[in-house]
Amino acid sequence: MDGLTIEFILLFIIQYIMLLFFSTYVLDLSWSKKQLLTILLIIFLPTFILFQFFDAISILYYLAILAIMIYRKTRVVIHIFHVFMALIFLVISDNISSIVIFYLLGGINNEQLTFFSFTILFILLGLLFAFCYKRIAKYLINRWVLHHYVSYILVFLSVITVVFMYINIMNIDHENFNESVQNNLAMFLIYLALLTISIFVIVFLAIKQFKMEQREQEINNFESYVASLEQINQDMRKFKHDYVNILSSLRTFIDDKNYEGLHTYFYDHILETNHQEQLNQQSMMVLNNLKINSLKGLLTTKILQAQSHHVPFHIEIVEEINDIPVDPIILNRMVGIVLDNAIEAAREIENGQVRVAFIQINEAILLVVTNKFDESTNIKVHEIYQEGFSTKGESRGIGLANLRQMKNKLQNVSLNTKISPPYFIQEMEFKKG
Repeated sequence: MDGLTIEFILLFIIQYIMLLFFSTYVLDLSWSKKQLLTILLIIFLPTFILFQFFDAISILYYLAILAIMIYRKTRVVIHIFHVFMALIFLVISDNISSIVIFYLLGGINNEQLTFFSFTILFILLGLLFAFCYKRIAKYLINRWVLHHYVSYILVFLSVITVVFMYINIMNIDHENFNESVQNNLAMFLIYLALLTISIFVIVFLAIKQFKMEQREQEINNFESYVASLEQINQDMRKFKHDYVNILSSLRTFIDDKNYEGLHTYFYDHILETNHQEQLNQQSMMVLNNLKINSLKGLLTTKILQAQSHHVPFHIEIVEEINDIPVDPIILNRMVGIVLDNAIEAAREIENGQVRVAFIQINEAILLVVTNKFDESTNIKVHEIYQEGFSTKGESRGIGLANLRQMKNKLQNVSLNTKISPPYFIQEMEFKKG
């Protein structure tokens, strides 16, 4: 095996490892030994073989299989876009390195020095692009959670870009290699600039639509909150109006000296009703510490929903909560899914209950939702987030799968699920900054 072949194999390995590293670093992924072995056997080796027949175009196989593996691992469409962008930036690094090394070492007839210098510069540029790209992507992801259709558009644009890029690469004039690389790089940078402008326009329009939906959601939640307060006032007026009738109902027991019946009627009906009213009033009072109107409206609605199903609903907010750094629409959807599941599970059993707590921990807000569940269902944590899984029949189980997808898009949100029979516990931590 001559020196040129060794250099070729080394460059092949370095470039393909850099592509894997770029994607892994940007997406904060971790690979098991089994997955790394799969990457070696299913991606690296077949790509190396294909390269002998299809030259640079074989990278498309590598890219497609890697994108599929990452999507299967994360179930997030936008991650496919990041994989394609990794290749785009590494090709730019390759072109820049080739041009720089040509001008610096073009007059030196030392292939080993040229190869070594090119490789080092390529790696450094790749690491620099990965670092910058991750910071930009993380900022946008933390700030905005976009609709799925935006992710599909971005993936489509990235695929078109890679195809355009490799058409240019395949048409490089090898007799005037460096001049062709310069022209190719210039043309591609112009295309990349147009692509960047297109992406910003798409994201800007998506954000504008998101803000409109957010405003509409806030209005709906506020209206729901007002309606909930009106319902509470109406219930209080009805209770006061019926108070005399309730006392009058005791007269029959007293006149008949039916003290056992009086004891049962008083403790099972009157006292229980009064106790439940007090619990609901306490929950409403605690909500005064929550200063996020849209979320307060959601919780008020859920308290009344639990009350209508005779499910005790306890809520604790010791300190004032002024802000949770998540888009209000996404926040309400996530909290709504957790509460709906908790209330529904509590309804299925005797003495079911739901407990909710907002806890301020340094620079984070911790939401803990606890409910009792039917222990005979034998729930397993690793199963509940699978789409379609449910203990409540067919065509159910979508909520928790959606919850996981939304959480995966948010870098500052962590989700922890615990099962300690008879309690099912969901913890969501929202980090600030």
